[in-house]
Amino acid sequence: MPTLDDVAAMLRQQPYAVVSTIRPSGAIQSTLVNVGMYGDGVGFTLAGQSRKEYNLKRNPACTVTLHHGPYWITVEGKARLYSWDNTDPETMRRLLRELYVVTGGTHDDWDTYDRVVRMERRAVAVVVPERIYVRRPRQESA
Repeated sequence: MPTLDDVAAMLRQQPYAVVSTIRPSGAIQSTLVNVGMYGDGVGFTLAGQSRKEYNLKRNPACTVTLHHGPYWITVEGKARLYSWDNTDPETMRRLLRELYVVTGGTHDDWDTYDRVVRMERRAVAVVVPERIYVRRPRQESA
């Protein structure tokens, strides 16, 4: 049974994933994002007041799929959404910085970064796994 350790191993190969949420119509909305391990799940940032944020506020069900070559791993779960509307400013500042770093980002001017992400009302989502499944290389027979 795959675990978050398997997700972390895939993330060491590359930090990109397809994140899927559910639109009000029931259709799937998918986006390519940078993701990283964060706490007890897989985290990413999203543009404030985006379709993804709206979808997750309405229905936190979320799927994150990473791939490397022909192999992939998928995390299904509920997203914990942190936004400027439901999280104090200091916690948002810390979360956004930490997520930026774990998703592969670096910054020379954190004060500017803080100002821009607040102006953009960027949000943070952490998908806590309910199910993880994977396509791994086949084991060779001895």
